[in-house]
Amino acid sequence: MDEETEEAAVLRLEQAGYQQRFPGTVKEAESVEELLADEMSKLTMLEQDIISFDVHGISLEVEETEDLVTQSLSEMEKELQKIEKKSAYEKALNMNPEYVSSRSFRLQFLRCEAFNCKHAASRVVLHFQQKEELFGSGDVLVRDVRLSDLDENTLEVFKSGVLQILPNRDVNGRPVICMFLTKWKTKTDVKGAQRLLYYTLQCTGQDEDLQHKGVVAILYFAGKKASAISLNLVKDIYRVRLCMPHVLDAMHYCYENKKMRPLVSGLRFFVGKRARMRCRVHFGNQEHILFQLQTYGITIPEDSPLRRVHGDFPLTWHEEWLQIRQAQETELAELGGAKPRIVLPHRFDVLFGRGTKVRSHTGNIRALHLVNIWQPRYDGASNRFEKAGISERIISMIHESSGRFLKWDEERGWLEVDDETARDKISHWFRNQRRSKADKDTSKKTTSKRNRSISETETENNKQLKYPCAD
Repeated sequence: MDEETEEAAVLRLEQAGYQQRFPGTVKEAESVEELLADEMSKLTMLEQDIISFDVHGISLEVEETEDLVTQSLSEMEKELQKIEKKSAYEKALNMNPEYVSSRSFRLQFLRCEAFNCKHAASRVVLHFQQKEELFGSGDVLVRDVRLSDLDENTLEVFKSGVLQILPNRDVNGRPVICMFLTKWKTKTDVKGAQRLLYYTLQCTGQDEDLQHKGVVAILYFAGKKASAISLNLVKDIYRVRLCMPHVLDAMHYCYENKKMRPLVSGLRFFVGKRARMRCRVHFGNQEHILFQLQTYGITIPEDSPLRRVHGDFPLTWHEEWLQIRQAQETELAELGGAKPRIVLPHRFDVLFGRGTKVRSHTGNIRALHLVNIWQPRYDGASNRFEKAGISERIISMIHESSGRFLKWDEERGWLEVDDETARDKISHWFRNQRRSKADKDTSKKTTSKRNRSISETETENNKQLKYPCAD
């Protein structure tokens, strides 16, 4: 199922009679939904299974061998040369060939297109075309976009939290991007909205781990007033998504007001085929919608903005994220080549700190499970060197699954600690588990002793009742 082009999507809308607008009535929405259901029914069982796996985050990744990468990069270069209209791409190539031709940059597009070299080349050309339209042809064309590249009004909208990356990944380690469309109170032009989406998608695409896993998007319509979203606005926003090197594995449309049904149907109908098949719609009250999202592996802690869609947003996390991004971008601009900061931990990262969020992180749970498995051998070790070796073994197992040991810094985000600190963390867990087990054993013995005492007392009392003493 190839990604449908924007032009093809618009043509399909025109043929359906929605050239300048979305479906306006429930009857029209039902017609659109019937077309979507018919399209889905025509897919093979294998295609439907693949879609279901993608939505739930259990899809198989392309086995990325060195031979595949080398051959694909070569084929991609040939496909780029075949494309005639590519003025923005050629301009960027002349300005900074190292940036445009870098292995890491082009690999993002190959991974996005599952190593389809022709599609990856087309997306690269579209990427630079869209980037030039949004940010100009200056040095920004051959570097990552920064917060400082956004105008004051667009930055104000961004700070309001209407578009943000949620603080928790889903259970499969994918970042979740959420757009609260009915919260969009501050006025911004179409290009401002496009720039916001471009920047947000760029941030998720910089992590190699996420290039393999893909992202999840949530569009939440809260309240009882339908948002006045035009077809042209959606078309322009959709163009940005098509130019970015990221895989949208699932898109969730959430709405509480039944009057928004035609709008949601129109949004689903417009996007390309691959994205359209991966859309899921959730209608009902907030509690029902959150439950439905969780069935797709989206974690929603108490401090999540998804729990406050009807009130003021809890912006603590979003403000921290912006602060860390700003500090990192300033550092990169001044020093160059600075190591990217970690804002959103990976699935198997081990986090230092306290609280439910740290304890419930997948990486911490997994590391503690490894400690429990190796506890008998650790307790039976004859000296500290042997114990240190066991801790090193667990650290290696975590590193082999791309896990890191991270400690939070208020100004710089998550920082990776050295191996010695990581080893101390594992050793600390071993000692804690041993004490916890000893406390449980002591508690069991005390309880057992108390139960025996109670049982003996009851037996003695029964004897006295059965054989009362004579007066």
